Amino acid sequence: MPREKAARKAEIPTVKKLLLVLAAVVLAPVVVVSLVALAAGDWRAIGQTQAGDTVSVSSIRVLKNNQRLALVKVEYKQPSELPQGGPFVEMRARVRFNCSSGAAAPTSEWFYSRDRSGRFVVSKKATHDDEFGKNLEGGFADLVSQNVCSQTK
Repeated sequence: MPREKAARKAEIPTVKKLLLVLAAVVLAPVVVVSLVALAAGDWRAIGQTQAGDTVSVSSIRVLKNNQRLALVKVEYKQPSELPQGGPFVEMRARVRFNCSSGAAAPTSEWFYSRDRSGRFVVSKKATHDDEFGKNLEGGFADLVSQNVCSQTK
């Protein structure tokens, strides 16, 4: 009898840990997207692409070694087919800028479409994009890089 009680007591923390890990794995993406949306409430339009797409930035942080971290948003004038698929109406990304070399590397990207009721929905999420902001995606990289790298604090 005492052995059975000890076995049950050992089982309970394991089950609790398993449930905690499972909850964290399920809720983490929701929390990250929510935090990005909340942190990006102060979008500042910085210009337009040649196609008329509005480009905005938010939450610029100055880092060491002449680097910056910023949120970038592109609102496509018309739903756009991009190398990642589509049609997308908006793209948001967390981007690290190396102001010394002019390189821009997204750490996370979210591509939005509209569902049948007209609401924004994340239709694709990416973590790597070699073509970020280049001509295939609207040609906004130079505009964003110049604006973000001009920020000093």
